[in-house]
Amino acid sequence: MATALKSIGPHLECDICADKYKQPKVLDCMHSFCQKCLEKYYTSRYAGQQTIPCPVCRRETVLPETHIQGLKTNFHLMGIVEEVSLQEKVVSSVKKTPEEDESKCQKHKGEVKWFYCETCEELICRVCTVVSHCKPKHHYIESGEASRKYKQSLKDMFPDFTKNIKRLEQSLATSSQAKQKFTQNVTKTVKAVQDKADKKRAEITTQETKMIAEIKQLQQDRNRTYDEHQSTLTMMLESKKHLLGRSQDIINTASDSDFLSLYPIISKDLKSLKSQNPPQIDPKLSYLSFTPGQRIGEINLGKLDLRQWEMCREFGTEGRGPGEFNWAQSVTATQPGEIAVADCFNNRVVICSNEGQHKGTIPLPTGPLAVAAIHNPEQRLLVLDGSKYVKVFNMKDNTLVMQFPTVPKHQVDKTEMDLQSLAIKNSTCTIVVGDIKRMVWTEHRPTDGEILHTIPVQTPPYYLAVDDDTERVVVSGYNTGKVDVSDSKGKTNATIRPTINGEPVEYCRGVCCDSSGIYLVVYQGGDDDTGHIHHYDLDGRFLDCLAQGLYYQCGITFTSDGQLAVANGHSIQMYHKV
Repeated sequence: MATALKSIGPHLECDICADKYKQPKVLDCMHSFCQKCLEKYYTSRYAGQQTIPCPVCRRETVLPETHIQGLKTNFHLMGIVEEVSLQEKVVSSVKKTPEEDESKCQKHKGEVKWFYCETCEELICRVCTVVSHCKPKHHYIESGEASRKYKQSLKDMFPDFTKNIKRLEQSLATSSQAKQKFTQNVTKTVKAVQDKADKKRAEITTQETKMIAEIKQLQQDRNRTYDEHQSTLTMMLESKKHLLGRSQDIINTASDSDFLSLYPIISKDLKSLKSQNPPQIDPKLSYLSFTPGQRIGEINLGKLDLRQWEMCREFGTEGRGPGEFNWAQSVTATQPGEIAVADCFNNRVVICSNEGQHKGTIPLPTGPLAVAAIHNPEQRLLVLDGSKYVKVFNMKDNTLVMQFPTVPKHQVDKTEMDLQSLAIKNSTCTIVVGDIKRMVWTEHRPTDGEILHTIPVQTPPYYLAVDDDTERVVVSGYNTGKVDVSDSKGKTNATIRPTINGEPVEYCRGVCCDSSGIYLVVYQGGDDDTGHIHHYDLDGRFLDCLAQGLYYQCGITFTSDGQLAVANGHSIQMYHKV
């Protein structure tokens, strides 16, 4: 008993006065202190304030109207202190002889406590079993058996408790990683803001200072949330580790009588802490990006974007019927609320709503590789189907209007070509066609397909996109693992070499642009679920990964309402910002 009392004693002392708790009050962080100690601590430092920081962990507690007196009293802790104090008095007032120890019954002289009453949770002697602990109202067993039984009952609780500790450690690690990712995003975002500001420093210094201040304030606010979350997890982790260690020490070192006297307390504490679940942190807190302002009109540095892309729906399955695809290769926005999908192995273009409702079909002799739409009064849909011609359909009735080659007509039969990609310069409705055999893109007049320009490229144009504001052309090179951002004359301004987990990607696929930059589908070879969607600015700097673990995305486009539509083999995935 004396050994157990000495072991548990330090855990019953107030951290302020270092004496046993007297009228302990509990704070929101679950730390307890003597009422008078807390009142003195509050009066000397925080008098009149509505909150008080914990003297140990600094977490704040909102005080009730009656301040310290109104805090909850830790009656459970008071009971333990009173019980331990009583046991200490017994130990100090009775000088034990070899015959007078905890194994001897105090009620029946000379009798040894050979039994343990499970009903009353106490050791009893042979006489007690027929006097005050009679069956059937009481159930008792031999003390050695009881010790083994209840030691095992505690040990049986340890695996779940250990798993709980591991979950807390994992939660703490996840929170730390999220904070680290957010810190990295803050660094990247600040640099993006500063790079943009350098170009127009004299005119936009005020805007830059204000925006960085907003980022820093956001970082401070969110770091406080992360710190509070990690502090809570740390306290729960330390409490459970401490209780587990103390329980194991008592099991291993205490005598049977000492152990059984402490068992109800330890068991109750283990069950209480086991039931506590770790608080969760919102993963969206780590998201932050910067959208640069446009280069025309009034000077505007840009804006912060705290929203995150999220898949809102997926439609389509493998097959040949309505609502089914057999290798969705490319996708484009047609009329408002609708998209067109190049359903390659089904030799058709499928028209459907943004929600997946089938609207129509354009049958083709061979599988389509790319589609693009011209949004002018004529409403034209362009299709590449593996031939040497670009086919043009009327989107109103899906009829073929015309077709045109990408070389002069008299050279078509003499020229080897492989047309793979389409894009539209929306300001002029100019048609851009990528040819990976000749390593060029060609530009055509929308009314008759006449060739306007032929531009050599450094990267095979498997996929193309045009930024409407700058008319930069983005060339995605498929198995080259790179993307070039070029000016309208083909000069490369930036080269993107995407990575996944620090390793260069093997494939760069579909690409599209809006005012916030470039959205690119990348894929790491080997596994079918290694696809990512990356976001870059127009200078090729990585901003964010908006989706990962994807199957086999190819084409990507913006819909009329600003969602992202991604051709994903046998389905279409739709993403929106939340």
